[in-house]
Amino acid sequence: MVSLNRLRTEARQARRLFPDPEGAARAVCNAVTSLGWLDGAKRVSATIADDGELDPAPLVTACRLRGIDVYYPVLHDPAPMQFAPAGPDTAMVPNRFGIPEPDVDPQEMVSAQQLDVVLAPLVVFDAAGHRAGRGQGYYDRALAFLLNGPRPAKPLVVGLAYELQLVDGVPAHPGDVTMDAVVTEQRVRVFSSSLSRRSRA
Repeated sequence: MVSLNRLRTEARQARRLFPDPEGAARAVCNAVTSLGWLDGAKRVSATIADDGELDPAPLVTACRLRGIDVYYPVLHDPAPMQFAPAGPDTAMVPNRFGIPEPDVDPQEMVSAQQLDVVLAPLVVFDAAGHRAGRGQGYYDRALAFLLNGPRPAKPLVVGLAYELQLVDGVPAHPGDVTMDAVVTEQRVRVFSSSLSRRSRA
């Protein structure tokens, strides 16, 4: 069996070479917005694309045009990651990985539990809805409340990726949070039954 580290390395290399990242980002944006998953949302988290990740920028624009507040992750160790609001003119500062974070008053930050939709980056994913990021566990810790009892309707956890990041299987652990869906430039995969019903409506 191929190790997770090797899967991560190969996926990161492949996505950096993707021939049309802007076209893929637009395709993913069109898919998410056409499914209505942003309808009624007030707070959506996104990220600044890094290391060849699929760029959520078109989705960020779509959110702002709908009057949705966009939040970005702010790392806290060892506490769960929080999310800070940011507009086009918000000052950003690099975190420990060199990824920009909003430079705002901590009182403006919210937890993942206060978000409506989480647009989650990932390195690899599988057909069962498992994702693996960079291996630090930030998203799993921030979303751990989803593992307590019946899963709430919010936040909706949507992974954004290239189709080439699909692997046969991502090793699952008890603290891992599965995605409700993952959207690539080629197709939409829905994993939660409640979201599946919403998508067909």
